[in-house]
Order: sequence, then structure tokens, then C-alpha cells
Amino acid sequence: MSTKHQKASDYIERLILDGTVSPGEVLPGELELSRTLDVSRNTIRHALEQLSKKYRIERTPGRGTVFLGDTAETPPSRAIGIINSSLMYTIYPELIHGVEDGLYRGGYTMILANGNYDPEKERESIRRMLNQGISGLIVEPMASASVTPGNRFITDLNKAGVPIITTNCMIEGLSASYITLDDEQIGRMAAEHLIEQGHRRVGCVYKRDNQAGILRLNGLRAGLEAAGLTLQEEFTCGYAQEDEPLVPGTWCTRQIMEKSAERPTVIFYFNDQVAIQAYETLREDGLKIPEDISVIAVDNIPESTHVSPGLTTFNHPKYLMGKIAAEMMLARLGPHNDSLAYGVTMKPELVVRGSVRSLK
Repeated sequence: MSTKHQKASDYIERLILDGTVSPGEVLPGELELSRTLDVSRNTIRHALEQLSKKYRIERTPGRGTVFLGDTAETPPSRAIGIINSSLMYTIYPELIHGVEDGLYRGGYTMILANGNYDPEKERESIRRMLNQGISGLIVEPMASASVTPGNRFITDLNKAGVPIITTNCMIEGLSASYITLDDEQIGRMAAEHLIEQGHRRVGCVYKRDNQAGILRLNGLRAGLEAAGLTLQEEFTCGYAQEDEPLVPGTWCTRQIMEKSAERPTVIFYFNDQVAIQAYETLREDGLKIPEDISVIAVDNIPESTHVSPGLTTFNHPKYLMGKIAAEMMLARLGPHNDSLAYGVTMKPELVVRGSVRSLK
């Protein structure tokens, strides 16, 4: 059976736990509590003395007994927030798998959020994660090509007060470590491979609001120019998320094919997903791959081996990238407190299949 002291202590603690009395506010007076609970004032004093072991309670002359908050230190969070444009498509399931494995070994768990290509949802999701007390944030901004110094996204994250790792991009002005592919080198290597196969008229479908998309385009252009060739403007088509509901693989492919009577012999696509959309479009238009036109892309997602012919593509080390991102985060949070932001740029690897025809 509970003693009077315990009943008084429980009653006062309920006032704290249900928010009736917030930190900085005055608790009911001893006389009021003794009348309410039908106990002596000594019983109330004893209850307050017991509660002072769990809470900061201070008697202030002329004001009464003030509740100042919890005395126990809040244990540090063991959760890392992860947010990108899409959790379920292209490279992200494997990347998140790598992050989860890395964090698990370090004793951390994940809080996931899908920006769903909505900048406001992206900002709000990050705000909610920070309010939950995450220890760090792994993020890939949905419009990484347009996140520049002074941007609200950068300003907010620089005030977050937690370590940040960005994946698949390096954001200038953001105090964050990063891990990414050498996307400009991907473009150069694509140009070199296509030139080796005898291609001179090269098209490109790129994502214009994505940092990797811009770098791949620039690398392709530089690789062609190094061989004395030009990436013709009519053979290029950029798309962005704002262009939805257009299907970029369909829309851009037809834009390129309809601009000139002398169409390109090959098109370099931003990623496998867009290239696979183009497979169907080209076939609907009566063109065979690679007999009539060749196709090359980036990511090496499982579906790239299921299409016919198999898609020539650049491997994206999705799982490894996620694992390294987790290890970078653990280093930032570890006992040595490696707070210095740094970057890792991974080398590209070409996976040759049957979608690029040799013209030699």
C-alpha cells in the first residue's frame, strides 16, 4: 500500500509529467497541496524532497516552489537521419542498405525520410528529424545543382548543430563531409569509349537540376573536344523534376531524334532508369538497339541486365557508398571527434554489355 508521502509525490509528479507545470513555473503551494491531498505540510515537504532527486525543484522566497526541469542528463541520441528524393528507386535502396549496415555496427539506427522531389517537404522532414534529436544527418539534396552559397537549404543545415554527410554531391558553402562519384570523369570515359567504338555523333540526356547530371554533361563535352569533336546542341536535352509528369526517357529521346535529319548514333543517358524508358520509346518508333542507335547510361541497377540487349553502363557502388557514408558519420561522432569535414570521390567503372554498337 502506498504511503501518504508516496501518494503526495505521485500527485506532484503527475503535474510535471502531464505538462500542468512546465519548467520555470511555480508548483502549487504547500498549504494548497496539503488541503487537496488531505495530508500534512510535512508530508508535502517530504514528497518534494524525494522529487528533488529526479527533478530540479527550487524554493524561491516570495515566489514559492519552482520546477526547473529534469535533473537527469538526456542520453545522447543514437539515431542518424537519412533523407533523399526517393527511398525506393534507382540507386537508393542499396545505398540505404549500406548506410544501415554501417550504422548498425557502430551502435546507431536510422530515421528515414523521402523528400519526394518536394523542396518544402525536404526542409520540413529535416526540421522534424532535428527536433527528434538526431545525432547526425546523411542527405542528398533533391536539386543539388541549384544549391549554392546563401541558399536557404545551406543556411538551415549550417545551423543544425549536427555532423552532416552529403551523398552523390559536394555542396559549396555547406559545412559537411561528402561522398560522391567522379561524375565529370564518367562523362569523359563515356566519350572515350564511344569514340573507340567509332561514334562521332553523340547525344546526351542529362538532369539539369542535378549536380551529377551537369558534371557528366561537362565531362562528355570535354572528352569529345579532346578528340576534336563537338557535342551538338541539337543532340542534347536536359530535364528537371519540375518537368513532371513528362517521362524524361521518352520526351528527351524524341526531342533529340526530331531535331535533325542526321540523328546521333548513340545517346548517353543520365541514368539507367531514363535509358530503360528510352528502350521502349525507340522500339515504338521502329528503331533497334544497337543496330539503329546505341545507348549508354550510369548506375548499373539490376534492371540494366534484364533489358535486351543488356545496357552498357557505369557502375554506381551504391552499397559501398552507403557503407562509407556511415563510417564517415561514425568518425565524426566517435571518441576522437573527427569534426573536420572532408570528402571522398569514388572512381567510375564502365560495365560493357550489348547496347553500344561498334561502327568500325
